[in-house]
Amino acid sequence: MRPSKWFEFWNKRRPDDVSPRIQLAELRDEEQKRLVALRSAIRAIPGTAKIGDGTWALGREVDLPIRLHAFRTIFVTWSEFVYGDVRSDARREALNALASELVKLDQGFPDFYNRNIISSDYAVAAWQTNAESARRAVALVEAIGRLQFDTLPFDSGHGYGDFLDTVSFSGPSGRDDRTRWRAAQRAAIGADCTILTQNEMTLQELALAPLWPDSSSAALETNLTMGLSTKNMRELGVNIEKWVRERKDGSLILNQPIDKARERVVRIANLPQSFWERRSPAETLHAFDYCLYGGLQNSHWGRVT
Repeated sequence: MRPSKWFEFWNKRRPDDVSPRIQLAELRDEEQKRLVALRSAIRAIPGTAKIGDGTWALGREVDLPIRLHAFRTIFVTWSEFVYGDVRSDARREALNALASELVKLDQGFPDFYNRNIISSDYAVAAWQTNAESARRAVALVEAIGRLQFDTLPFDSGHGYGDFLDTVSFSGPSGRDDRTRWRAAQRAAIGADCTILTQNEMTLQELALAPLWPDSSSAALETNLTMGLSTKNMRELGVNIEKWVRERKDGSLILNQPIDKARERVVRIANLPQSFWERRSPAETLHAFDYCLYGGLQNSHWGRVT
């Protein structure tokens, strides 16, 4: 399907009123489910910027490691769908590294208030809302491995928390923004599932397609997540964020046509586990960011140290 037809096609297939969980479960094979989960995670990834919100030491400890391995998981999985030729254990290693950091965070969440208490209960509540929203965004990354959209423990038994509340909103427009954000993601997931059910695109074509089913949803995402994306760009790396923003529109990869970007993307996805986990997260993010634009013939490209 030509790129010019994607929006036209999706605008006719937006089952907003159907549960994303049900639609995902009804897909016929695991790779279809994985791709839908992947695209959901890329839409939500700006929200991970607030995963360490608060004054607690634990938040600072797990903030960069969680975001590093969340972006790593997304990049490796996306590379598998677009190019293949990715070593079989690369995704598993990324998910395992992410899971080990999330265990620390999840153990501390029930005691969030006591770990962050200051003079203002309002501030603590705002931090917790931000951190929980970010945790939901990371849960969509976890869905790449689990192939389902899980409910997190702090949302169990509550009717007000939705698994798509991956960004927190406040102020006079907060409730409306939250409703629109949920609806946009549901529509996008529904469109992806419908496309796969009706065999309208291959897995590779859908992996390369724009993330949002219409221009209004894409514009809404820009408006609601720009600050978070800027935070990720500043703290994780300019080129990492550029690659994520490219996925919103599809087509180019690292500012190149698909075929020309193949070598760089596949080489990054195939970097050894030691590249991702031997150094500090800050140093690894710097190295990851360099790999996205640095000369492939440079002796420092992809080095572990």
